[in-house]
Amino acid sequence: MKTYILLLRGINVGGHRKIKMADLKLLLSSLDLKEICTYIQSGNVVFKSRETADALKGKIENKIEDHFGFEVKIYLTDFERFAKIYTKNPFINKNEEINKLYCTLLFESPEDSKIQALEAVESKDDVFIVQDEVLYFCYHNGYGKAKITNPFIEQKLKVNATTRNWKTMGKLMEMASE
Repeated sequence: MKTYILLLRGINVGGHRKIKMADLKLLLSSLDLKEICTYIQSGNVVFKSRETADALKGKIENKIEDHFGFEVKIYLTDFERFAKIYTKNPFINKNEEINKLYCTLLFESPEDSKIQALEAVESKDDVFIVQDEVLYFCYHNGYGKAKITNPFIEQKLKVNATTRNWKTMGKLMEMASE
């Protein structure tokens, strides 16, 4: 069995698109997923399955839409890839404060010209480094005051994305390692 990390995009934000984690866990178990664990209410899940990520992605998205009545885009990756993403954060080596670090995971590769346009955005307090389909951020004034947020990134890059703070990324690593 493979360990997977599942991130739901844009749920339980401002009282909209509500999904209780207990309901999500029950729904996922109906897809024969095993050892399902959730973390906080923003759609972070670790589970095990014999199926491939490609086979699971559509099943999970369809099941969520059928059950809850709205579409939810998901980011799904196996533990090996997630561990690489986690260990490659360049800001960790720069001794930045953990509460200022975030990770934006892109659901697909954007065009190079779009990445260049995002990199050209002036935002002295939002420092980021792009590595493949991951943007590592250090928000010096916090995410709440950031200019380059998840919706801004999606608009500029024309791809779906989901952002997690570094504490959540660390907790998911811990859960997936057990």
